[in-house]
Amino acid sequence: QTRYRGVLEDLNNTSKAKLLNEGGNVLKEVHVSKLADTLKEGSEGVKAVVLDGIITQRVLDLAVEKNITSVVGVKLGNIAKLPTSVEILTKDDLS
Repeated sequence: QTRYRGVLEDLNNTSKAKLLNEGGNVLKEVHVSKLADTLKEGSEGVKAVVLDGIITQRVLDLAVEKNITSVVGVKLGNIAKLPTSVEILTKDDLS
């Protein structure tokens, strides 16, 4: 969790997201508005998504679909169904 805190701090006020592999290395950095499309198009090797923004249902659904194990964001949006296969962390969880 500490590595996610550092990544989230790096992203503070950038409106960007970083896609990380299993080793915690950054595979790609994208604007939050392009996150869903990026995950849909190509997310091979992505195990975690750290975003400077609100975790949405759409991001969580894509995480489940793409076998992404962790989603980290500033806060959790209005989520209808929480996936059990994805670890969800917010800024508060990391402090």
